[in-house]
Amino acid sequence: MIISEKYGKIILVILMSTFWLFPSLVVADGHEKGHRDSRQSEIRKVHDDKGHEVTGQLALWFLVAANLNVALSIIFKGVNRSIQLESEVKGLIKKFNQIHKKYLMWFHYIFNPIGFTIAFFHFLLSSCRSSPFPELGLLLMTLILVLGIMLKFRVSPNWMRRFAYRLHTSAATLSALILVLAVGHLIVD
Repeated sequence: MIISEKYGKIILVILMSTFWLFPSLVVADGHEKGHRDSRQSEIRKVHDDKGHEVTGQLALWFLVAANLNVALSIIFKGVNRSIQLESEVKGLIKKFNQIHKKYLMWFHYIFNPIGFTIAFFHFLLSSCRSSPFPELGLLLMTLILVLGIMLKFRVSPNWMRRFAYRLHTSAATLSALILVLAVGHLIVD
């Protein structure tokens, strides 16, 4: 099975952006090793920043774990739609995706609220307010979480549920959230 050049480029861009968005923990701690004047040192002693990085990393990994099965489901559906495979193989992929969603979707329902709660505390504990991106990122996360809760518990009319589903599952919404969070964290660091 050979992947076309178009899909190869898409996979390459995804892999490159993944390594760009999730740098090593050592890089994240690099700002603490620089030269400081005495005033900055005194402020740092009063307001240590290490706990904020820990809560940020915890939130990141909970959210990644929560949405990994969703990403796998999207990949399985995309493979079935776009790559020409035998009908038996497509049937196996579809069946595996259904089993996968049936038994692993609870990670999505449990880990996302936990990750959001940790991200909320990360926001509250952060001391840098020089950029509007943290507030915007938290607002987008809240919107996506509320839409997901509306969909899971069916607490809205059908016409609103269709709109909520489109917005909750939209690649544009997820891309906007990742962009806001990445730019906000790059500005802060």
